[in-house]
Amino acid sequence: MYQQLVENLKQDGTALLDGAIGTQLQAMSVPMDNTAWAAKALHTHPDTIRLMHRRYLDCGVDIITTNTYASARHNLEPLGLGDLTRELNYRAVNLAMEARERSAPDRNVTLAGSISAFGLTVGGESVRSLHRHARPRAEITERQARWNLREQAEILAEAGVDLLLLEGTGSIEHRHWMVDECVGAGLPLWLGFRCRLDEGDDTPRVGYSSTTSLADGLGEFMDKGLSGVAIFHSTIDATDAAIPVARSIWSGPLAVYPEADRSDYTLPQRDDEVESNVTPAEFPGIAQRWFAGGVQVVGGCCGINLEYFTDLKHALAG
Repeated sequence: MYQQLVENLKQDGTALLDGAIGTQLQAMSVPMDNTAWAAKALHTHPDTIRLMHRRYLDCGVDIITTNTYASARHNLEPLGLGDLTRELNYRAVNLAMEARERSAPDRNVTLAGSISAFGLTVGGESVRSLHRHARPRAEITERQARWNLREQAEILAEAGVDLLLLEGTGSIEHRHWMVDECVGAGLPLWLGFRCRLDEGDDTPRVGYSSTTSLADGLGEFMDKGLSGVAIFHSTIDATDAAIPVARSIWSGPLAVYPEADRSDYTLPQRDDEVESNVTPAEFPGIAQRWFAGGVQVVGGCCGINLEYFTDLKHALAG
């Protein structure tokens, strides 16, 4: 599956990645957990996860993402599910595969295994948690953090994903851990960068609070054997600013999947009245602009839910 995707992108093709996982499950009445976000749903709502994948596939997406962003061992242990780390990550892959077999048996759909540094607390530094009232989380050593990341990568590879999508929202150090520990799984690595624009500064910077520019941060990984780069979990404006920077450094597959800058994805309950920084009607035009700017894969993150994809493929074709 992956090689066919690469060949398509080499021929100036484009691809659609699916949209939000957690906020889409939330919209389907799955409660989010304040410590492990959507990972608990693997234990409590597997049928809904499969249905979510099928609905994205029915919209014509070319890449679907496993619900494993927050399912590393250090996120499951506070829930008392640490002993199910292998089973739940396997389940996530199987649910996505089953959806692919049912909804897109004759299409080339790539399966991306999500891994993140979500929930890591090492030496007093933690990945910013968006979730309130999280359970107490034990601080772990760097060695244990790396082991957990490697464990998850090996499970996802063994279960059959086509690539590993390393979704880095926090520090450059944590991204190095992810790349270093996941490379041994033997799969293509796509490395994600959460970018932001600070007031009065048009330089895209990495993470929530670091002073590292995207140019410097991305530059640190050019010798790491990456197969793809992604700008994700960033506002539309920050994504606009990040694309030319990324393209000036990285010549391979470039994906973007922004967030809708909503307020409700920090909460365990659904709220249909929140405002977003982009509407479903606006999204096709934005995607078209990004494709014209050198992006090859467009999808969505928090708040860019299923409704953004219902007519997206048709609108882009038009």
